[in-house]
Amino acid sequence: MKKVIVCHSFPAWDTPYIKSTIELLKQLSADHRVIMIDYHYTLKDLFFNKFAPVKQILGLSRRTRTFTINQGAIEVISTPPILPINWIKHKGLFKAMAWLNAWVIGRSIKKQLQRSAVDSYTLVNAFNPVYGYYCRSYFAPLKTVYYCYDEIAATEWSGVHGAAYEERFMPLADEVICTSSVLKRNKSELAKQIQFIPNGVNLDLFLAPHKEKSNGSTIGYIGAIDSRIDFDLVAHCAQALPEFEFQFYGPVKTTLPKLPANVKMLGAVAQELLPEKVQAFDVCLIPFVKSKLTEAIYPLKINEYLAMGKAVVCTDFSDLSDFEKVAEIATDKDGFVKAIRKALRYNTRLKTQKRIEFAKQNSWEHRARQFAEALSA
Repeated sequence: MKKVIVCHSFPAWDTPYIKSTIELLKQLSADHRVIMIDYHYTLKDLFFNKFAPVKQILGLSRRTRTFTINQGAIEVISTPPILPINWIKHKGLFKAMAWLNAWVIGRSIKKQLQRSAVDSYTLVNAFNPVYGYYCRSYFAPLKTVYYCYDEIAATEWSGVHGAAYEERFMPLADEVICTSSVLKRNKSELAKQIQFIPNGVNLDLFLAPHKEKSNGSTIGYIGAIDSRIDFDLVAHCAQALPEFEFQFYGPVKTTLPKLPANVKMLGAVAQELLPEKVQAFDVCLIPFVKSKLTEAIYPLKINEYLAMGKAVVCTDFSDLSDFEKVAEIATDKDGFVKAIRKALRYNTRLKTQKRIEFAKQNSWEHRARQFAEALSA
């Protein structure tokens, strides 16, 4: 009989963006029964979130949907809409509203798990400490694991209260799994047990046949365009390299400053189209600022770039020592431009193959095996 994994997820199932939680669950579903409790959509989401599964949220359709994934399946449970509370700064009011929301979703979760005949399972809380804490009485797992993939105190959506609830919830978990060495170091005092399992790459998507050469005039980035991006650095590079077009593909989640004309913000694209966009890049960028948030990041996109054999230039926003032999890591603006020029000038077939071989060691399949071992320990 397959072991059951119930994931109480902060990431949403229906959005088209690549997320570590979803990638892990897809891989785990081959050997386990996987049940994902979807992101808790708010009343506001019903009107303004184009990805929200409105019928399931409102109970107009079955709250549990099953999706076939390769050799397995994932059962996705939607909960009733809750009140938006992240804007609340007052601790007492936030606590009261979080408790009320937890009462609404907790009862629904318990009911759906009973309907699904789930009574023996491992619970994975994926970066959802507020409702992990307040919904804990509605779960009865054999083991609880907290999956931490960002520095919650530095996030815009949960920077006010998130850290306090992580400090409450993390000691209640049997184990904590972090996606970066910095997170492991920062969270170790709160955890009973802690492991570092970095992010991976979807090789089926990115390890596709590709041309040895790109179009010769494009430098690019894929991913969210938000406060992590060093826009001053981007502008500096665009001005220093006017013969190149800087293409950014991803959802814009911040107010954009005025940028040079050769910087193009081209919007989000579906996952399956990302390799096509990356294929056109001569150099791939990760132009992140150095901050408390980015310090704790193990970027998904770096292995995606490398799996396609692409030259990569990053800022030194985090501990990227694992990538020193396959990527250029710059410490300042001028160094970043020099690194781009170096990557353009000295790109070779041997370097391309080394990048691909490196990425092959970091597949989501491999990460899922590590994750499954941690859940079974």
